[in-house]
Amino acid sequence: MSDPAAWWGEGTYERLAERLAPIHDELVRRLEPRSGERWLDVAAGPGAVAIRAAQAGARVSASDLAPAMIERARGAAAAAGVELDLGVADARSLPCEDASFDVVSSAFGVIFAPEPERVVAELARVCRSGARLGLTTWVPNEELDAVWEPFADGRPAPTDVWGEERSLERLLGDHFDLEVERDSWLVTGRNGAEVWELFASSAPPVRALLGSLPDERRPALRNAFVDLHERYRDERGVRFPMEYLLVLGKRR
Repeated sequence: MSDPAAWWGEGTYERLAERLAPIHDELVRRLEPRSGERWLDVAAGPGAVAIRAAQAGARVSASDLAPAMIERARGAAAAAGVELDLGVADARSLPCEDASFDVVSSAFGVIFAPEPERVVAELARVCRSGARLGLTTWVPNEELDAVWEPFADGRPAPTDVWGEERSLERLLGDHFDLEVERDSWLVTGRNGAEVWELFASSAPPVRALLGSLPDERRPALRNAFVDLHERYRDERGVRFPMEYLLVLGKRR
């Protein structure tokens, strides 16, 4: 599973996207879509944010590294009765003209791309002056990092640089005036095993890590993940908080 375009398109990411729906709703609401505006959603996945923006009247383009995700977004857009201009693209090299969009968004998407500086340069390049940027990014979680690290060969999580206010200012501050808000999303399930099944089948980075391991090491990863979430189980089930940032910017 060495090809990100392949493993991002596998699994059942829609199951996670359904649970993230309140965050998608808030991101689109805060970006204040206006009828006829040109909107680009980068690393769009199955199209949750793009479809919401189109329903609000924007003219939406959406890209993703994984061809399978673009096909899912195409089907979801047809089912929702909206039109999206869809295409396969790497966030580090967007096939878009300079200063061509009024709004650019990415919900837990571009944060997984390599070379964040190149990604930011592309986001800034396609924004017209005064354009609005909206991102959601995961805050580093020490407990989860402790689960992944023994199996990730010491590699830092690629999302960490996007998850702290100071590093976001370093990344984005030359191009955008920023407003950053912190919030929390609850991971829920009847027990830790149920949460593991959801992430192992639906979260592409987890699937990729699991697929990179020899068979004999996979149970240890599962057990570490389940044990962590069991520590957050009460009579209601698992309620594991994952902090995230809502990042809003205005292109200078």
